[in-house]
Amino acid sequence: MTDAGVFTVSLDTELAWGSFDKGGVDRYGDAYRQTPAVVDRLCGLFDAYEVPATWAFVAHLFAGCEGHGGDASGSGDDDRADWLASAPCSTGVDRSLWYAPDLLETVRACETTQDVGLHGYSHLVFTEHSRAAAAAELRDALAAAQDVGLDPSSFVYPRNEVAHVDLLADAGIDVYRGVDDRWYERAPLGPACKPLRFFDEAAVRPPPAVTPTERDGVVCVPGSQVFRPERGAWARTPAGSQARRARKGLDRAVETGGVFHLWWHPFNLAGDVDYHLSALEDILTYVDTLRADDDLELMSMTDVADAYRDGRWQQPREESA
Repeated sequence: MTDAGVFTVSLDTELAWGSFDKGGVDRYGDAYRQTPAVVDRLCGLFDAYEVPATWAFVAHLFAGCEGHGGDASGSGDDDRADWLASAPCSTGVDRSLWYAPDLLETVRACETTQDVGLHGYSHLVFTEHSRAAAAAELRDALAAAQDVGLDPSSFVYPRNEVAHVDLLADAGIDVYRGVDDRWYERAPLGPACKPLRFFDEAAVRPPPAVTPTERDGVVCVPGSQVFRPERGAWARTPAGSQARRARKGLDRAVETGGVFHLWWHPFNLAGDVDYHLSALEDILTYVDTLRADDDLELMSMTDVADAYRDGRWQQPREESA
């Protein structure tokens, strides 16, 4: 008998740390300022539908900007020191874009227990920096998390650029989000991925149900679908396509006993909060129906890792492309 399918959610919670190296602080500043309200409303939805989501925080959001110069000089790695020095965290900019401990308190206050994990310390992209820089980034992220009473076991790589997985194991991390389970995401296509992603959305193609695996002692849970902001080119996709695709992905999870892994950045919903949360609630309503029929379980990434280590998904399952 096939196990019930699993639905898991992960959220890249980063504010200005997620885009400062790409010149996006000014571009997304208004969305970052609205993110606390978005997070509050997401927690309301997750409580209403009893969703145990994984929130992957950039840990510098807990640490503030005052120690930023010390972070750079004390990193023990010139590569990372240059990275940290390039972030305008303590140069008179709006501190709310860089330091937001209230986001963590909002998540902690959810009635449904949430999984609080890490998204690095300063959103350093592991594939673009040295191993020593990655190790220092993890060290500082864990220290900042421990300072606010966290013992994180889940990790989301900045920009989904996976590298140095063994360092996660050394740091006590048990699970990470892998790249989305599409051939073009796993191939080194760079910008060529964008039209392929758009085609999937425009054609309302079903996203995959994924199977957890283990790498270097850490469980990998690939992504299934990004819940995208409907702006720019994405506004040209069919109305309601994201919810329709998600329902198809959930059906696949039920059919195969796999995992449907939905993820996004909270600030992405800020452009039209009511619209995006309505679309998300459409998905959660369908999730609730499947759960009521005992066809679907809701798990955080940490829960998925625990189930994997208990023997679930140990045999690979065949799945259509």
